[in-house]
Amino acid sequence: MNGLYFAQLLFDWFGIVLDDEQKQWFSLDGKELRGSIQNSHTRGEVVVSAVSHQHGQVVAQTYYCGTKESERPSVATLIETQHLAHQKLTLDALHLIPTTLSLIHAAKGHYVVGLKPNQAHLYRTCTLTDLFSVADYERIDTQTKQHGRIEQRRYRSFELKESSVATRWQQVGLCTLLCVVRSREKLGIVNEEISYYVSNHRPGNQAQADELFDSIRGHWVVEVMHHKRDVSLSEDDLRTSKAGVSRLLGSLRTLVINLLQGMNVKNITAQLDTFADKFTTLIQFLTQQMVL
Repeated sequence: MNGLYFAQLLFDWFGIVLDDEQKQWFSLDGKELRGSIQNSHTRGEVVVSAVSHQHGQVVAQTYYCGTKESERPSVATLIETQHLAHQKLTLDALHLIPTTLSLIHAAKGHYVVGLKPNQAHLYRTCTLTDLFSVADYERIDTQTKQHGRIEQRRYRSFELKESSVATRWQQVGLCTLLCVVRSREKLGIVNEEISYYVSNHRPGNQAQADELFDSIRGHWVVEVMHHKRDVSLSEDDLRTSKAGVSRLLGSLRTLVINLLQGMNVKNITAQLDTFADKFTTLIQFLTQQMVL
């Protein structure tokens, strides 16, 4: 079976209708299917997903072969073919390139994308802006205590003037710098980490700035989904040399995650055990989904 076609059938059946006016936030990222990596190779099949910040469900998906292809064009194709460009998207620093961002900006969508030092000129501009400019908007989140450490996040938003960035970034609407300072205290030792992000949306008030700040934290919904695939559904334990098998079972795992997310299941493993012990409950649940 064609894995890409099967994935498309799933999203046609269970898909979320994306409204042009009521934009939603989605994270896009890829995950290597480690069980597909062959001897003497370092890469295998990769699943690329778009995940809703709000619901945690996968709304679109594609695959590529890591030994021959790269994630950048796969993400761009997913954005273009699945009508995501007019939405609000979060991406990691790999996708800070004009070809991808122009798709979103031209469709009047919004993006928040990570910034790393490999974009030397832009990174230098942004760090200097953070050091010597007064933030337009700021927010300090309350401290959280977990796993024996205290964590806190501080956010800042700055306007990036058109004259301060290269022409290629002006063409994709890049106009806002977001700075996140994460502090962690454990055993009396405090560590700080600064991360930068850029966006084509200029906040006009604190509420809009807060939405951008929240989108940075919300991006991790895709990592949570990857964790469920690995830990709860044992995705990387599947060893196969057949790309079609990896892709087909990858799509089936996505289907399982989406169905259980719709149930608001907190513990996937426990719910799967319940279905295994009470098969009639599983059949009733699947029948209900088909009716819906």
